[in-house]
Amino acid sequence: MKPISIAALVVVPFVLFIAAGLVYQSQTGADIVTGEKTGLAAKEVGVEQFEKIYKNEPVQLEQEVDSRKCIGEAKCISQLIIEIIDGDTIYTANYKIRLALVDTPEINEPGYSEATTFTAQMCPVGSFVTIDQDDLQLYDQYDRLLANVFCNGKSLNSALLYSGHAEISTRYCSISEFSDYSWAQRFGCAIPEPVQENVESSECDPSYPDFCIASYPPDLDCGDISQKRFMVLQPDPHKFDGNKDGIGCES
Repeated sequence: MKPISIAALVVVPFVLFIAAGLVYQSQTGADIVTGEKTGLAAKEVGVEQFEKIYKNEPVQLEQEVDSRKCIGEAKCISQLIIEIIDGDTIYTANYKIRLALVDTPEINEPGYSEATTFTAQMCPVGSFVTIDQDDLQLYDQYDRLLANVFCNGKSLNSALLYSGHAEISTRYCSISEFSDYSWAQRFGCAIPEPVQENVESSECDPSYPDFCIASYPPDLDCGDISQKRFMVLQPDPHKFDGNKDGIGCES
């Protein structure tokens, strides 16, 4: 019998250890050394959901939708995010979602990484989003559902624009349900911004950057102004944003 070389005694156990680690990671989503959840499946559905899969527990792919965020007759659904494609495209458990009216840089274009990272941080994989489908253009040419997407109660479409990571697709302003939303008007849709009459610019309250709304006092209610669903910053002296989700006079 040939003697076993020292190299074989070192290499073979090392290879077996690596193979075992790969199997363990593929099954559990965890690194065999660090315990970090880095497996492909864990990344696709999120650590919390993957733990349920591994333990053979029921997996939640949908949750009760916050219908207050939706307007119109098209889909109003809640979905689990499984993949971030880029700044303006996400995949959920059942749909490919393209943000309506919003364009972020494509791959190899300046700002691509920043926009994609912004979306991934605001709407991380494994979290739930509320999807308000565009009533006037349900799907795009690639059969992606067009929507205003809400993450933790805030519009991703709006946030990308205000953060400077996106631009308005002006060619769709005339055929989108959301073209009269404050964020669409502010960033390029051809709808004049309403300005409150008899209010000097110096009297405009900074809590309401989309429109010129007079500072307190007097106190104003949603019924006192014509604007609806506009951005609100704190301290919100008129209390237009009762649930503090950043959107005023939603109903």
